[in-house]
Amino acid sequence: MTVSGEWFSPTELSFNAIHVRAKTEWVHLSLGEGGGIVGQGEITSTQLVSDVAPVVARLANKLRGRRLTADTDVVTINGLSVDQLENDTILATAVSGLRSAVADALSQVAQLPMVDYLRELYDHEGRADRRVELYSNINRSMLPNDNGPVDRSPDSFAEMAQRAMEAGFATAKCAPFDECQAPFNSSGLPREAEMGLDRIRAAKAVIGPDRTLLVDCHSRFDLESALALEPELREAGVGWFEEPVDPIENADDLREIRRKSGLTMAGAEMGYGVRLFTKLMEEDVLDVVMPDVKFCGGPSEAYLIGRELEARWEGSVSMHCPSGPLSLLASAHATAAFENKIPLEHAVYEVEWRHEVLEPFEIIKKGHLELPDGYGLGARIDPVAIAMRGRQWTL
Repeated sequence: MTVSGEWFSPTELSFNAIHVRAKTEWVHLSLGEGGGIVGQGEITSTQLVSDVAPVVARLANKLRGRRLTADTDVVTINGLSVDQLENDTILATAVSGLRSAVADALSQVAQLPMVDYLRELYDHEGRADRRVELYSNINRSMLPNDNGPVDRSPDSFAEMAQRAMEAGFATAKCAPFDECQAPFNSSGLPREAEMGLDRIRAAKAVIGPDRTLLVDCHSRFDLESALALEPELREAGVGWFEEPVDPIENADDLREIRRKSGLTMAGAEMGYGVRLFTKLMEEDVLDVVMPDVKFCGGPSEAYLIGRELEARWEGSVSMHCPSGPLSLLASAHATAAFENKIPLEHAVYEVEWRHEVLEPFEIIKKGHLELPDGYGLGARIDPVAIAMRGRQWTL
């Protein structure tokens, strides 16, 4: 389906990376017509062991000079299957970045902000809100910086949670279980989890009973230890239990944890496509799925996931976004388009200059992101930010 029969024919591909802190950098691609429309997408791969850019270049070569009328052309022209994309995260990340760039370009051609382009594309009536509620992921602000490790004591978690609450966020999320990795030497609640629980209690004490603390476990537990941990989290008053085990690789275990738990189960940040997320809900693996625009297929696929799942399970979709401002912006367009019930993730206080990466600047006020007025994403990676803090290349 097209909006007004518009098309985009890319001829140029470039990449840029902006150094953030320690080993983290935000990596982006730009797909352009050569002096004309340019679409952008983020392919930051902090969770992956291989570089995504060469895969992007290989896939983009088949798009050069073709008239693209939908971002799904990235998949069809390259002859890819849903099975391949569900089972190859590097490939899914490359495809998601390209689909993001093509959706950005096509909505520019259609002279629509992406949120409106997505709704018009799929006959979604009404006007979407231009302010998107966020929740504050405080974890990345406490990861090592260029000077080495930073304080991850319970007091530090409490201080960062307090800072987020004072900035107007109603919800915070932390990933406190640094010391844990299954299998454990003893049965029951692992001793290694005690420091993580202390961090949670300290953060929750400052957040208070009327605001929400979410907990991400980064798949550090197994069935037995997760079941032992769950009552401790419930007693501490956390809002959800995110990925005690990997929901895609260990769906049976997570289904059992969910069945025995009184907490909301969330996860699947590395999943691709509507089919996978629908399956996780239909098979009672999760209460809340967390598509990430960098892995799930880009903003149009994220919109479809949100629209289709929310119609069947209200409050079941919360987009995952711990990365840079470009992916947050794409995620915000998608989550606004499907009229999200759960706030969108935002990694707060990682670097003080984060808002300067985009032109115009990223605007976040009182826990909400304000969508810019322009066509497509409405903002671009600022070349000045690349010159000051990063690098640019072609393949």
